[in-house]
Amino acid sequence: MTDKEYRNKVVVRRNWDADVVDTGHIHDEFNKMWAEVTPTRIVSGPYGEERLTGHNAPDIMRANTLNLVSVADSLEIAGMILQTISQLKDFIPSRTIIIINDPNLERPKTWHIDLQINETLTKDDSHGIQFETITIWTDQSSAGVLSSIVGPLLVAELPTFLWWPSGEFSHNAIFDDLALIADRLVFDSARLGYDAHAVADYRTLIDEPTDPIIGDFTWLRLAPWQQLIAQFFDPLATQKSLESIDSVSIAYAQDRQDHGSGFAAALLTLGWIGSRLGWEVIEPLEARKVGGWTAFMAATDSSGRAHEVQIRLTPDSTPGAKFSLRSVEIVTNDGTAGHYVIQRTDQDDLVTSSETATTPYVSRMVFSRRHSTVEMLGQELQRFGPDRVFEESIRLATQLLPE
Repeated sequence: MTDKEYRNKVVVRRNWDADVVDTGHIHDEFNKMWAEVTPTRIVSGPYGEERLTGHNAPDIMRANTLNLVSVADSLEIAGMILQTISQLKDFIPSRTIIIINDPNLERPKTWHIDLQINETLTKDDSHGIQFETITIWTDQSSAGVLSSIVGPLLVAELPTFLWWPSGEFSHNAIFDDLALIADRLVFDSARLGYDAHAVADYRTLIDEPTDPIIGDFTWLRLAPWQQLIAQFFDPLATQKSLESIDSVSIAYAQDRQDHGSGFAAALLTLGWIGSRLGWEVIEPLEARKVGGWTAFMAATDSSGRAHEVQIRLTPDSTPGAKFSLRSVEIVTNDGTAGHYVIQRTDQDDLVTSSETATTPYVSRMVFSRRHSTVEMLGQELQRFGPDRVFEESIRLATQLLPE
């Protein structure tokens, strides 16, 4: 993995093996490394500290934003983490700590520590933003002590984000350990696959007030779907139909291109619709013999009358089902027999269609490019407070899962 592949340059680097992780020594080495970068004077800048190399020399920007801790299961994932961070445009972590937990990695029976001062590359090769990276090789046997090691390495008075790219977190000792020092957790629920029990564990992340605030890439991907669903019912002629939804059918990718699944996306979409409309769970989802799930939820209209809404979650293994959601279909039965559909046709486009007994069939194509990991991480690193709609959607969605 070359510096060019990371789209950043390594300004200064140190690495060594040690029997113990001496956090004081790491801080001392970083001080020496920064001193080597340039004899500077430091002034305050709009995004951090500007390190000036001379009267006419260009300014060098040092990130002063947040701490980012991430765990990699392999060297490949570690490279992806650094590459992603290096491509962030406006908001780069001051210090990134990458824990490599690879049971297949051949390493000495000591800790291996790698320190870097990196600088992002710009299109014209001018000075970018400088940031620190600490990479520590370890294994599962280190769980329980990592938080005591990582904690002193965090830049004081800055929030700490834990990015968990592997997905599975339940009963993971390293995750439990590092979550203790995190203010916010960033992960992708699509990585949980289509195991209902794994997705059900999702709710445990928001049950305790001491848990880190969650950010989910899957939730970000659902934003255009939510906007288009809401637009169906913006006109006064269709708003009343929200009280008479008869069924919701969601088709999702059983196996996505990245080996994840769209099951969590389907559940979150259903949780969002149901939580916004005040639906309640009647019975948990029941597995269908032909694949997928079915359930009924209770909806109550403005007059207090209740009715059942049929739910269908269907895995889609067709060639077009490469991404999280394939389609969302909503049918209403309020005398106008509404039929509303959104379908993803490729990575850049969604197609919507609607028809009622009083309005003609209308279809349109909407440009909706799927965001990259770089773009989604950049968004999540600038979110510090909780998202109540997101949390309410999770709670309702996971109530549907069988125990």
